[in-house]
Amino acid sequence: MDPMPGRCFLCGASLPQEAMQAHLMECRPNQGGQTPLFLLFVQDAYFPKTYWLFLEVAQQTPLSALDDFLRRLWVDCCGHYSQFVIDGETYGRRPKASIVDLVLDEYTHLLPMDKPLQALLQVGQQVDYAYDDAWFTELRIHVLAAYDGPQPEGDVRLLARNYKPPRTCRQCDREATWLFTNAWPLEPYCSEHAKQHPAWGQPDAFLPYINSPRVGVCSYRGPQAQELLFEVYPPPEDE
Repeated sequence: MDPMPGRCFLCGASLPQEAMQAHLMECRPNQGGQTPLFLLFVQDAYFPKTYWLFLEVAQQTPLSALDDFLRRLWVDCCGHYSQFVIDGETYGRRPKASIVDLVLDEYTHLLPMDKPLQALLQVGQQVDYAYDDAWFTELRIHVLAAYDGPQPEGDVRLLARNYKPPRTCRQCDREATWLFTNAWPLEPYCSEHAKQHPAWGQPDAFLPYINSPRVGVCSYRGPQAQELLFEVYPPPEDE
């Protein structure tokens, strides 16, 4: 996939990924505030120029809250296991664990996600994140900066993210809205041609084409909260 520019949600500017950090440091409102914050940069491990986020996170936020945010925004389909690897230590979590899972789960010996970020992270650090232990989605989290500012609502604030990568239907020139998952590579279709496919109606044979590194995996259909959707294509270059 081609590199994707993104949108700054502070001012609405459209910028390349490599220009966004400097822009955000200038664009952040000077509102005072004494909350210690981290600036985090999150990338998909396999398409790092395509899927990316900039997050502002209160340093006292527990690791579990960052996990919750990444799940709600980008990856959660079925409540699978997730983990962070930080300085060689693995912090794991399975939110919907059954009693059997808790007894037999090979991951129960891992560290819990109850520690605050300030006890685990420092500027310049890279953290590896994975969601699902069967159909992996892997992310890289970079700690870019630490500073004081206003407390983010919900402890995590989305500052910027990539635009949706444009894809066209494999049978016409319309925008793809579905991915056929019983083929590799996944095949993009517009709604009309997807519904004409012999496999239309089969469970998870077609999944929505969503702006997320989890797209087309397991039964992922995007975030449940409408305010977390960002299905916006890059603006024309002359805008």
